[in-house]
Amino acid sequence: MRQKDIFEGVAVFVAVAEAGSFSEAAKRLGITPSAASQSVRSLEERIGAPLLRRTTRSISLTDIGADYLSTAAPALSLLRKATEEAADRNGRVAGLLRLTMPRAPFDQLMADAMVRFQDAYPNVELEIVVEARMNDVVKEGFDAGLRYGNFVEKDMVAVPVISASKAVLVASPDYIQQRLMPALPGDLLSHRTVMCRSQVTGLINPWILQSANETVTIVHPTPTIVQDLTSQIALAVKGLGILSAPLASVVELIDLGKLSHVLPDWASPLEALYLYFPSRRHQSPALKAFITFLKEGSSLSSRHGLASQMTQTT
Repeated sequence: MRQKDIFEGVAVFVAVAEAGSFSEAAKRLGITPSAASQSVRSLEERIGAPLLRRTTRSISLTDIGADYLSTAAPALSLLRKATEEAADRNGRVAGLLRLTMPRAPFDQLMADAMVRFQDAYPNVELEIVVEARMNDVVKEGFDAGLRYGNFVEKDMVAVPVISASKAVLVASPDYIQQRLMPALPGDLLSHRTVMCRSQVTGLINPWILQSANETVTIVHPTPTIVQDLTSQIALAVKGLGILSAPLASVVELIDLGKLSHVLPDWASPLEALYLYFPSRRHQSPALKAFITFLKEGSSLSSRHGLASQMTQTT
């Protein structure tokens, strides 16, 4: 086994041990599960002992594998860190940056921001996982995640990306013309509504409406349920029903006359969006560059106020 193959085998073994499966590790590394399995087998042949116990349902570390991992993982981390820091000192930010975030901020904000970040740092390899599931960034090998404030773990370092904002109620002019519009929040229960089921809790996200010092929670008994904001807005424009959406997500449609305000004195508060990560220590140059990029804010705030008006579709 060549030295290059040994280093690759160690990297794959550590990834498999941390991920708990060959398929997940292969996905992180950008290789096939069969290639990951072969790489670990070659390393085991080199060592002369099994590192993993394999069954059809799971894998686990052997005693030798556990001892090997306790030495190999820190050594591999130090090697990666040294490589990234050497590149950083040469003015070349490089390395892998793995991020996780919900669908709404990715679609409405971060997709464009990622393009600008990649243009500014072409040597950074981006891997972005877009899903509502609450990822364990440490266990799953992410550098950082994007989540709304009420979903960020207390032991994480959190950097604000988007300030707290509000969502407004809207419907199409055709829908409004055909029905008596609500005068109070309770009237919404007699209207058709487009709402979202949380992929975290499995429950329909209620509308928490505020006006002056009054707060009302609306849980419609028979809403149309759609998982992503883009589809919700499309259905509202077609006249399906009333929607609660971030103002910045619908303001252009309001200006174009495709949507109109409903109960304009009532709105729903939206939590701030944060970039979160385990510690300020041992940050890779790529993550440091990304944090600086977000803090500068020009790439975010320029998009029609979107930096202060995002949704919480979780």
